[in-house]
Amino acid sequence: MRFRQVHLDFHTSEAIPGIGQEFSKTQFQAMLRAGHVDSITVFSKCHHGWAYHPSEANEMHPHLSFDLLGEMITAAHEIGVRTPVYLSAGLDEKLARRHPEWLIRDAEDRTRWVKDFMTPGYHEFCLRTPYLDILLAQIHEVVSRYDADGIFLDIVGARKCRCQYCVAALRAAGQDPRDETSVVAMGEATYLNYARRVRETIDAVKPGLPVYHNNGHQQRGRRDLVHVNSHLELESLPTGGWGYDHFPLSARYAQPLGMEFLGMTGKFHTSWGEFGGYKHPNALRFEAALSLAHGAKCSIGDQLHPSGRMDEATYALIGAAYAEVEAKEPWCRRGRSRLPTSRSCPWKRRVRPVPAVTN
Repeated sequence: MRFRQVHLDFHTSEAIPGIGQEFSKTQFQAMLRAGHVDSITVFSKCHHGWAYHPSEANEMHPHLSFDLLGEMITAAHEIGVRTPVYLSAGLDEKLARRHPEWLIRDAEDRTRWVKDFMTPGYHEFCLRTPYLDILLAQIHEVVSRYDADGIFLDIVGARKCRCQYCVAALRAAGQDPRDETSVVAMGEATYLNYARRVRETIDAVKPGLPVYHNNGHQQRGRRDLVHVNSHLELESLPTGGWGYDHFPLSARYAQPLGMEFLGMTGKFHTSWGEFGGYKHPNALRFEAALSLAHGAKCSIGDQLHPSGRMDEATYALIGAAYAEVEAKEPWCRRGRSRLPTSRSCPWKRRVRPVPAVTN
């Protein structure tokens, strides 16, 4: 894994015209250099469901007239920057409205994220439905046609679902869909089957290509669910309500797992995709240093403008942090985390009894 990564969101509605019209290879490369970036996650498919490249497994964004994904990969590789490719796996709003029967449902038949289609928001898919085959075809298309350096699949995890596909599977197994324990177990089995089929789909084309299944943060206590990933990307936006204690706790859980991991923060002061919101440079410097201190690589989230033009202020901000990371890399590249011992922690060598308090 690289140390200085950017996660370049591009969730772009079909109501927005002029998609990518200001994209420039030279400007894109200049921003990556200014930001001291050595890996950037670029988009095949966003939460709205559109592809940002010509596609037979999906539909290209109606206002995009060229292969934006391909242009980004070519531009980045020319200057030695890696390009993992993002697909929104759990959300696809275009398809959700065509096939609402494939969505996750709760015990009262409400959809996940938002309860219905009259409430603004996205709707999450159940991976036990025919949607999984569509998603796998989209992943296969990306790894077959593009020189991707990894696959990032978003909004996935073990879910409780009572859609009619899950209800039928529970009944076929002689289980009661009203039983919470059975529903939880079904959700875990659905997730592990999805992860296995993703791995098989990718390995049929590019064996061993890195894959990460993002669930916002790492679920603790279930290592069988953790190890479906090739590495971990610990999402943590400290100024977005998560707090500065969140990442150290997640990192401490990840350290003994034997997997490479990175700390993913954002350039935004509040939440993901906040256009015009810039974190204070010292905050981003601190967050990057915090990742290194916990044995992690670094990732900073950005949101590309619909025009396709990279924001100069953003990459000046990222560059201030990543220039320092780049200087520290030689000392971090082969670093390993280890559990504290009595030798490394002098206060653990001897525990003296506390004398009794007498009146």
